[in-house]
Amino acid sequence: MWLPCTFLCIGLAVYIYYGITWNAWMKNLPNMIIYIIIIVTLAWALRKQNQLRERREGK
Repeated sequence: MWLPCTFLCIGLAVYIYYGITWNAWMKNLPNMIIYIIIIVTLAWALRKQNQLRERREGK
């Protein structure tokens, strides 16, 4: 579960950096929203994969 959190932190850092240096907050907002949706989907898929693995192993 650490992978989606890491990607989210990196993405937010890039968004904040470009927002401050280039004053591009509103220009990059749709990209950031799409990025967050991708990260949430990744976290959901990893959780589902772990649940299926545990069910298959009989835990």
